[in-house]
Amino acid sequence: MGSVVLRPPFRDRADAGDALALSLSMFATEPNLVVLGVGRGGVPVARQVAGELGAPFDVLVSRKVGVPGIEEVSLGAIAEGSGRVIPDDVAWYIGVPSRVVERLAARERVELERCAQLYRGGKPLHDLKGRTVILVDDGLATGATLRAAARVVRSKQPRRLIAAVPIASQSGAKEMQAEVDELVALVTPEEFKSVSASYTSYAPVTDDEVLALLGRPARRAPSVLVRDVSDRIAPPSRQGRGPSGSERTLEIQAAGSTIMADLGVPRDIFGENTRRIRGLAILAQGAGCSRNSYRNRYMAGRLRESGYATLRVDLLTREEQCDDPASVGPRFAVERIAARLNSVCDWAAHEGVDGVDHTILISAGTGAAAAFLAAARRRERIFAVVSRGGRVDLAGETLAQVQAPALLIVGTANAETVQRNREAMRLLPTSAELVRIPRAGDSFAEPGALGSVAEHTVKWLDRLDRK
Repeated sequence: MGSVVLRPPFRDRADAGDALALSLSMFATEPNLVVLGVGRGGVPVARQVAGELGAPFDVLVSRKVGVPGIEEVSLGAIAEGSGRVIPDDVAWYIGVPSRVVERLAARERVELERCAQLYRGGKPLHDLKGRTVILVDDGLATGATLRAAARVVRSKQPRRLIAAVPIASQSGAKEMQAEVDELVALVTPEEFKSVSASYTSYAPVTDDEVLALLGRPARRAPSVLVRDVSDRIAPPSRQGRGPSGSERTLEIQAAGSTIMADLGVPRDIFGENTRRIRGLAILAQGAGCSRNSYRNRYMAGRLRESGYATLRVDLLTREEQCDDPASVGPRFAVERIAARLNSVCDWAAHEGVDGVDHTILISAGTGAAAAFLAAARRRERIFAVVSRGGRVDLAGETLAQVQAPALLIVGTANAETVQRNREAMRLLPTSAELVRIPRAGDSFAEPGALGSVAEHTVKWLDRLDRK
């Protein structure tokens, strides 16, 4: 027999709303009932629920605060009418400082206030005091956006608060139950993938769709104009949207090989590229993982938050990355990947990439050795070099030719890496610094370790800029 293909439980948000309405039918006779859709995604679901229950319907805007560089992952959430950020465990696990979370939240709050103003035309939210409120979203993963919305509703003193979703992770459902009087979730799979995986069609909900569902006229013009500046930072023929909305994927010809990279620019609070760019941070990945690892994406995102353009680049070709891990050939061909990194630097200079006159090389593993070899060959053209648990020792005596300031970050859990980096320090300029992250290994996967690496890097670069 052939394998069984499991289809998503819902066709689209309207279908999910119809199914959810059946499970909420007991509230049809509830006096003073109001249904609120968490904007934007929860609004089409809530519209179906409100229609079936014959209840008044409105929107409550709540927004995710995304991880820098990994915006699809939530650090927490904010909701209209509240100045608080409802955190997720991700912020603790990565080690994102609270000041960074607050800065990210301030950016999201601009969009949140715009949406709230647009959707209700400046009118306040329904009076919820003493009413039964059904708060509807299109799904619950970590639950931060729904929890943020629930706390706003709770502050309005409803008689009863019910949260309702078509799909929920078991961990998210457990946390949500502590926030409401009742949680209705149609599906809580043991293996939760994502909210979007539960729908055959899961297109983003637009402002005009929300307005139509609310029975309000479509907007005449957007309140905030966001410019797409990608044409300026990457050749149009090679553009492609990368994992982060502020990056573009490129192919670069480097030392006779085609390698992949993602170029990103810092954005201001309105999402526009109007900030002063402090430099170009090239995050060069050698062996071990790709440029798209959460570590590289977070480091790049955090650096963009501090005003740097970033270029995440794989120094191994796609074929080399697919090699048997036991084969160390391409992974330890440090001279080869150093030549590619040097070509990447030449490409950035030729293209006039923003910040290239202030280039910082950041790498880990064997890529760190390649970064130091490239820095030795480029001398005055490299502003600084940062190694994260790197095999700096593989650069050998060439380290003595490096003129750029160097920051070596190591985890104390790997004594061998610490010793290798200490020995490398003797060859590097006197300006080199060695930072030890307590209890961390070479991958810095321990809670708080990656965030500590990023903050040490940002603060060290700040000090260099002040010299």
